Amino acid sequence: MKIGIVGGGAIGLLVAAYLGKEYKVTVYTRRSPQAKRLQNEGLRLEKKGETMCISIQAAPFAEAAIDDDIVFITVKQYDMSSVLDNTERFRHVQTIVFLQNGMGHVEKLAAFAEKNVVVGVVEHGAIKRDDRTVEHTGIGKIVLASLYGTLQDVMPLAARCISDFSFEIADDWEQVLVKKLIVNAVINPLTALLRVPNGKLLQVAPYYEMMKLLFSELQQVLPIKDGAAAWKHIVNICQKTAENYSSMYMDIARHRKTEVDAILGYVLKKGDELGIELPLSQFLFYAIKGMEEGGEKHG
Repeated sequence: MKIGIVGGGAIGLLVAAYLGKEYKVTVYTRRSPQAKRLQNEGLRLEKKGETMCISIQAAPFAEAAIDDDIVFITVKQYDMSSVLDNTERFRHVQTIVFLQNGMGHVEKLAAFAEKNVVVGVVEHGAIKRDDRTVEHTGIGKIVLASLYGTLQDVMPLAARCISDFSFEIADDWEQVLVKKLIVNAVINPLTALLRVPNGKLLQVAPYYEMMKLLFSELQQVLPIKDGAAAWKHIVNICQKTAENYSSMYMDIARHRKTEVDAILGYVLKKGDELGIELPLSQFLFYAIKGMEEGGEKHG
């Protein structure tokens, strides 16, 4: 089975590293120099102080002929236009898996409705060290659900017995994405604003109260079936990633654009549709946008 991965960021490299051990993997990057390094030097995976080099294929997305059996789209929400504006590039691909934070992209995936379209969430922690190096900082899982078509092509991935990088199949795509959206909407903006690692939200009592207030507001507009289970999941993620910094914190620290539009922006859109005011979400949204602009350099 041939697997393609569009996106040479932390998640794209992490998926490539683990699947590259078993399958023929090609990473399609935005920049030619990154593709050249990956092609010539291989992909380097760091975990628990150990380093492993995996041989993969790589090519610039703009120039590649994509004919893989499964293609994972791992670019961030704000780069999705590069994919959605080039649907013809995927005409020979049968199954496409989208691994984005937030839910703003879902309605746009109708452009691929004639294919098997799978959406998923990544519960791993990963940091891209350089163009060919990714560190696996937190072991979790990838949960996949069908949006269009079938899951037949991805079932072999779920059948693999690899504890450090497992795939799980779920029935309800909306609940899969909502569950991750709630985690991102609570943890990411708060840690970015407060400039703390994830675990501090549990360790500092006022921060914990902020989490609860924000979660309570999100419950008003998101289809959360089990509030107690959703809150327990947020706390569990904070505990498991206590020493990690959220992606939004890292984006702010590195003067990069964040995914706040796809996360809190989506929440605020739902509030508007329902006629419900969300002052805490709105405050955090503008706080993060202001920090983005204050950082000046993006990209």
